[in-house]
Amino acid sequence: MLTNQPRLCNSNPVSSLLGIMLIFVVVPLSAQEIQIRDLQRNIEIFSGVLEEALDLSQGLGLFGMSLGGVESTYLYGQGVVIEVRSPLANRRHVMGLASINSALQSLQPRGNPFERLRQPSIPIQNTPVMPLAVANGFYRQMMERISHVDYSLMVNSAIQQASEAARSLRSLGSVDDSGYEDMRSDLDDLRDQMQSNMEELREIEANILRLSNQAAPATGDQTSGVAAADQSLGLQTRLDELIIKIELLKDQAVAKAEEFRQRSDEAERVYAARWQEDVIAFESSLYAAMCDYGSTLRELSIEESISVILRGLGDESAGGRRRDKVHVFAKSDVLQCQSGDIGAASLQQQSVQYNY
Repeated sequence: MLTNQPRLCNSNPVSSLLGIMLIFVVVPLSAQEIQIRDLQRNIEIFSGVLEEALDLSQGLGLFGMSLGGVESTYLYGQGVVIEVRSPLANRRHVMGLASINSALQSLQPRGNPFERLRQPSIPIQNTPVMPLAVANGFYRQMMERISHVDYSLMVNSAIQQASEAARSLRSLGSVDDSGYEDMRSDLDDLRDQMQSNMEELREIEANILRLSNQAAPATGDQTSGVAAADQSLGLQTRLDELIIKIELLKDQAVAKAEEFRQRSDEAERVYAARWQEDVIAFESSLYAAMCDYGSTLRELSIEESISVILRGLGDESAGGRRRDKVHVFAKSDVLQCQSGDIGAASLQQQSVQYNY
């Protein structure tokens, strides 16, 4: 046994020194990893509590997917960064679509759906000469009246604008599905009436052209001339009655478009005001949650901060981009609020807020 003692005493001093150095190097790294792991658990707990406190799981989108949620990360030496997605951002998107519809209502380069009903026009000057100059002027006058009363494009544009406004009203929640269907039914009725009137107008136009082309020469049959005159008077009566109907229909379509536009504009104002109020209430809930549950982040250094990014809830930029709203809380202020030294309103004042 004595012979083994010197072998123990003569162990390699370099190996011993490396072992001691390894102990001093590994221990701090392991402690740091443990601290970050504990902080990660704190952040996960706080994120879940914050999601519940802000009711982010309430809004459901397509296929029942949640519109809200919380994502978090940690920046060493700086603090916790929490991104909050709320249904408010989606509501803002709806509001933006309604605004676009309103802006486009006056810019409707739509085709004329009644154009297919038009018959090939025959210039008056190319038609055969009527036997009587008075009759020729009579037909010409009726054709001019027809050309001036064709409001199909105007009515179609008004109906299209009214349809856009109706869709905006439904998307903004100002009318329910039943109300929206009633509005569509009214517009469809106007469209059908206009199509029917335009068909009758083209029929009258075709008959006028037919009578003009079939007019007898000055030496023509007297009986044929009387029959043509009777038909002409009948066409004039039909045209007079039809013009009254078309004028009334045009006024109805334009009035309906203006009514729906005003309702849509008012609904947008109400929606925007309510949305802004909801954002303020949402931020108040955030401050209250920071006071109530911010101490959950026990492993976060007192010198670090908690940054909360509210996605899509910031002010619009000059270019119309919807920015995020960022709230930065000092850990020390959060602890003061949790202990009751300051209130949620004071925490709000002491936090840093900006749009990005």
